[in-house]
Formats: sequence, C-alpha cells, structure tokens
Amino acid sequence: MSENSNSGSKKLLIAVIALGLTTIILGILVIVQSQTVEEQTGSISGLEVEKLQLQTDLQDMLIQYDTVTVANEQLSAEITAQQEQIREMLKEIEKHKDDAYIISKLKKEATTLRDIMKGYLVTIDSLNTLNQDLIRDNEYLANELTDAKVKTQELESSKQNLESIVATGSILQTLEISAVGLRIRSNGTQKETNRANKTEIIRTCAKIGENRIAQSGKKEIYLRIISQNGIVLQSEANGNQQFNFNGVSGKYSVKRSFDYKNASTDVCVFFNIPEDLEVSEGNYIVEMYEGGALIGKTDFDLK
Repeated sequence: MSENSNSGSKKLLIAVIALGLTTIILGILVIVQSQTVEEQTGSISGLEVEKLQLQTDLQDMLIQYDTVTVANEQLSAEITAQQEQIREMLKEIEKHKDDAYIISKLKKEATTLRDIMKGYLVTIDSLNTLNQDLIRDNEYLANELTDAKVKTQELESSKQNLESIVATGSILQTLEISAVGLRIRSNGTQKETNRANKTEIIRTCAKIGENRIAQSGKKEIYLRIISQNGIVLQSEANGNQQFNFNGVSGKYSVKRSFDYKNASTDVCVFFNIPEDLEVSEGNYIVEMYEGGALIGKTDFDLK
C-alpha cells in the first residue's frame, strides 16, 4: 500500500469519529432540551390547576357567606369584611396568575380564611339555635302571661262576684213591717187611728232579721212615706231632706239611728206630722231604707 493511501484512510477515520461525536453531542442536547420543555410545561400546568382550585375555593366561600342570615350587627360587619378580603384575593390571583410564589401565598391565606369562616358558621348556628330557644321561651312566657292574665281576670271576676254576693248578703232585711196612724190623747198617751184628720204621728215598726255577714254597729234607717199623689211627706221647713238610694238621690220623711248587733232587732220609727202639713185621706206607702237599699215596704189607709 502506498503512503498516500494510508494518509487518506486516516483522514477518513478521523472524519467518521468526529461525525459520531457530533451526533452524540447533538442527541444529548436534544434530550436535555426536551426534558427542560417538559419540566416547564408541567410547571405551567400545575400552577394553572392550583390557581383554578384556589379561585373555586374562594368563590365557594363567598357563596356560603351569601347564604347565611346574621342578625348580630358586629358579626355581620366582620363577615362583610371577610367577603371583601376574598374579593381582593380573587383580583390578586388574576393579577399574579403566573407567579407560583404569590399563588402559594394566597393559597395559605385562603386556608386561614376558610378556618375563620367555619368559626363564623358555628357561631351563627349557635346564635340561630339560641334565638329559636329564646323565641320558644318568649312564646311560652307569653302564653304563661296570657294564662296568668286570664286567671287574674277570673279571680278579679270571682272577687267582684263574691263582693257583690257579700254586699247583697250584708243588706239588712225586714221580717215584719207595719205602719199606722196615731193620735195623742189629752193624757199624753198614743192611740191608733185611721182617721186622716186625727192622725198626728205615723209609726212604722219593723223586725230586722239576723245577718251574720252585715257589719255590726250603728245603722241609719230612712223612711219615705208617700201619699196617694206620689208626694213624700215632709215638713216644709225640712223640704230639702234627701239621701241616696238605689243610685239616685231623693227625699225622705224621717230617719233614725239604731245599734245593730247582727241579731234580730225590733225598730220603730215615728214621723211627727208637722203643723204645716195637711194629711189627706187615701192610701200611703211606706218604704224603709238602710245603706241605700230598700229593706222593707208596707202601706196603710187613712179615711
């Protein structure tokens, strides 16, 4: 083999080796570049997922806050502030959507906000439960108060009925009552008469019955002696003698006090016919009152 032939072979071998090394280097570069692209693509995809999850979580918190009803003013103000913070975080996510550090930081803040929200929801639930309990308690107390008012009204009504019964029961009653005209003899004694022109005194006697309910002590009896013309006999000098009975005010002929001890008592009341009063013939009605109530009634005739 000639010297030129050997030289050519060596050059060819060197060229082949160089080409192989170049191919290897290019292959390594391609592989490294591919890995770098894959890593960057994976990083971008993971960041996008985190951003979307964070946005979804924040939106979910806003929705939960919107669904609660809060009557407490302080708690309502705090929740409003939390909602505003969440909206600001959503703006920050859009502003720094390609910044993994900011997204990671916002994610931690979102976790804290969710824990705070859970605390608010527990508090709201407790307050709602308490309010429901208070409403039930108020309804119960209102019913109790209504029942108490009804019972009080019933007791008051019973009391009034009892007082009415006692008042009615305490009214004195006459067991017997009679009236008659009297004339005075020359010797001063009295004699019954039915002659109008002879009558100088009208005597009314009554037996007042026993009454344990009535208050004992001094009692005052009023007599109304009424003529057939409906006129109450009175002296013209005492024409303004009036008393209250049956809810009205009217004239009376004569009154008398006596001591009542809750036992049966005989009482007589005398009406002295004044000189200025002319007694005519006819039927006379006598009404006896005590405590403003009619306790006896009778009549007599004068001829």
